[in-house]
Amino acid sequence: MSDEPFETVAIAYRAPQIAVMLSMFEWYGIPAYAKNAGHSGVDCPITLALGGIPILVHRDHADDARALLIEAAERIEQEPAAPQPLAYRLTKLLAIPALMLLSFIPPPRLSATIVGR
Repeated sequence: MSDEPFETVAIAYRAPQIAVMLSMFEWYGIPAYAKNAGHSGVDCPITLALGGIPILVHRDHADDARALLIEAAERIEQEPAAPQPLAYRLTKLLAIPALMLLSFIPPPRLSATIVGR
């Protein structure tokens, strides 16, 4: 067993994930911190290269923290997706094809010519 008082319970790859987990642990009185969390706020692609940002909690609370994370993940999976407003659906239905038509560039009618003599 190591002498470290903190134990990794999760690995996050985005700043919002880190903030939500740390906030949840603080709400339940679980001492936690994100090791090297500043990297995700400054240079997001480096977070993947670092293997993610470990979320560490005090060893005495590690099992409670894991149980909270599992409960939150199950709750998210069970919730139905929020219905989209009609205006948003119409915008997607009309705007995306319109943008596709506007961005279409026809091929040139003439082939390249050789400049020289």
